[in-house]
Amino acid sequence: MILRLSLGCLLILSLNLPDATAQKPYGDAVVAKADQILKEIELRRSGKVIQMTGNAAITRALSKLTKEKRELRKLRDEWQQTVDQLNFVRNEIERLNVQYGELNLQLARIVNNTAANNQLVALINATSSKMKTLAAQRERLKETIAKKRGDVNTAEVKYTETVLAIRDDFSSTREQLAASLEDDEVQIAFQVMHRNFETPPAITADLILASLDKRIGKIESEIFREAVPLQSRGGSLFADVVVGNQKTEMVVDSGATMISLPMRVAGELGIKIPADARELKLVLADGRSIPAHAVTLPRVRVGRFEVENVDAAILAAVADDAEPLLGMSFLGNFKFELDAGEKTLKLLSVED
Repeated sequence: MILRLSLGCLLILSLNLPDATAQKPYGDAVVAKADQILKEIELRRSGKVIQMTGNAAITRALSKLTKEKRELRKLRDEWQQTVDQLNFVRNEIERLNVQYGELNLQLARIVNNTAANNQLVALINATSSKMKTLAAQRERLKETIAKKRGDVNTAEVKYTETVLAIRDDFSSTREQLAASLEDDEVQIAFQVMHRNFETPPAITADLILASLDKRIGKIESEIFREAVPLQSRGGSLFADVVVGNQKTEMVVDSGATMISLPMRVAGELGIKIPADARELKLVLADGRSIPAHAVTLPRVRVGRFEVENVDAAILAAVADDAEPLLGMSFLGNFKFELDAGEKTLKLLSVED
């Protein structure tokens, strides 16, 4: 306290003037005292800038966050590679299905040519066998993708929680610094630095921490969080969902394996069932077992969150009274939380 009380006097003595307003540098003793005062609140001058030395913990946390981001990127790359494999298998199945149809047409045209007939039958059987093998591989890849996507979701949550903790620490640091800057002796020390080294005339906590705040802000901008509002009807929560370029409402149902659409709704959305679509059996909420066909929706979006190549089921016409369901083939791509009280679907993802 004695050190700080002597600083104002040192200003006068250093300038040999009746006050401290003359525009000439202060002496070394005054600068040394000012340096000491700033050091006590973990500040220092570097060139024409006042910097904080007491944010090492935040800086270390940011460095550690870079490692977490690399690990997250690795998990996402592994997931994406599996997705690419699945898309390749799907394309192969589609190609083989076309080939299968063409071979059967050729077989139907053959008359009195046993050798050609046998050759085509062999090709048809081989094509069918390949399709069955790829179909089994497709299902295994889907299971692997679900697991890897779960790993990505877990890593994204951990990463986001770390970023939030860093922001909390930063906010606490800023508040403590702002309180320290209100001290009169600290303000005098700033005057010394401004006179001698052309530091900014007005120093605030926001100014000192601006670069760190910007760095944290950039990281925060990579985190996408949205609370999508839902509509409540008949005990269910409906979300606005865009399929391709068409909008419809779906019940948010984390218990549903995939998106399911009554045939009526699929028609309204312009979704067609391929001739080779896989047949399914789905059990509705009321206990009915309904036949359905598997399809792949090129693009599905809820709020800002979009997924390509989403598995879906088109219910048979007998279930046209069923509600469309937004299931895990979409929801599983994100960390999500269904808040029935607030009537929101909260989604989270981290931009790569």
